[in-house]
Amino acid sequence: MRHLDRYVFKDMFVPLIIGTISVVFMFLANTLIFYSPQVFSKEMPMSAVGQYLLFKIPQTLNMTLPVGVTIASSLAISRLARESELTAMRAAGIPVRRVILPMLIMGALVAGLSFWLTEKVTPRAEERATATLRKIFASAEAIGLQSNVLLQLNRGEYHASIGTASKGNGGKVLMKDVLVFQKPKRGVDWFVQSPSAVYDDGILEFNDPKIWILEGERLILKTPKKWQINVRVSLDDFFGQKLPEAMSVRELGKSIENWRSRGQSTRVLEVDYHNKFAVPAACFVFALFSPVFSLYFVRGGAFIGVLVSIIVVFLYYNFWVLSSQVLAKQWILPPIAGAWLPNLIFLIAGVIALWRLE
Repeated sequence: MRHLDRYVFKDMFVPLIIGTISVVFMFLANTLIFYSPQVFSKEMPMSAVGQYLLFKIPQTLNMTLPVGVTIASSLAISRLARESELTAMRAAGIPVRRVILPMLIMGALVAGLSFWLTEKVTPRAEERATATLRKIFASAEAIGLQSNVLLQLNRGEYHASIGTASKGNGGKVLMKDVLVFQKPKRGVDWFVQSPSAVYDDGILEFNDPKIWILEGERLILKTPKKWQINVRVSLDDFFGQKLPEAMSVRELGKSIENWRSRGQSTRVLEVDYHNKFAVPAACFVFALFSPVFSLYFVRGGAFIGVLVSIIVVFLYYNFWVLSSQVLAKQWILPPIAGAWLPNLIFLIAGVIALWRLE
């Protein structure tokens, strides 16, 4: 039986790697398409965008490893059936469930890998990805620091006009003849004029500015040595909350306890908590479900069973989104049920199909 196990493992290994990588590239391409208007219209450096996509790979793997297991197990069982090897095994008294056992072991191993990625790798990678995205959106290209252009900063809190702008060392932007307008409240207007300013990582610092504050009919003049605008304020509003995928299971559990102690609703965090276990477990579920259902369609052609399994995977993900992201978060299903219901249904369907196949 060890020869059978090694034989099946060998058939699964290459399709698992190729299938997973292919779907990862598809997910990353969708991410790039999502940010492409900002990337190409504002000429952001592609090296920074490539770095961001690199850091997104661990999170993407968590969603694509079940697809890889599906493709690998379906191809392996389909090849055994097409070349009559499965028929010979059954004639020798080997049941189908014994042939599928190595696939279940592989599914369990991949599930363990997926959980390890979720717990150890993804949180750190997501922190780096968020930091990279923050730098991209805080770059001079994203802010739009150009000569002879009226800019809006901090979501329109400030309006600035720059005489000349040029690139400095380390990504800095050097500006001359800068004029800034601000209306902090009704009846108060600020006018800031500076001979030079420097922009660096979200901080716009003015040198020797003159600040005129108009309050009704009163005009106040201030002449500080330095004056700053923190453009990162609006970015912190966007990136400030640490996302669940950037937390480990323990960190997410502590967040749930803290929210609960303050009387806040923890339902969304609870759903994400259970998904950290349910999504990796899908690798094991599809290691059973996919080969069994591939056998029902293998006579239709070389890849019909594989195609049907892939379609079923996407149906699973749609069901998972409906169950965990919609029904559970809208108080229709309990968080644990929303996360685990798709796995349970597909596991039961796989066991029933295997029993009928035997």
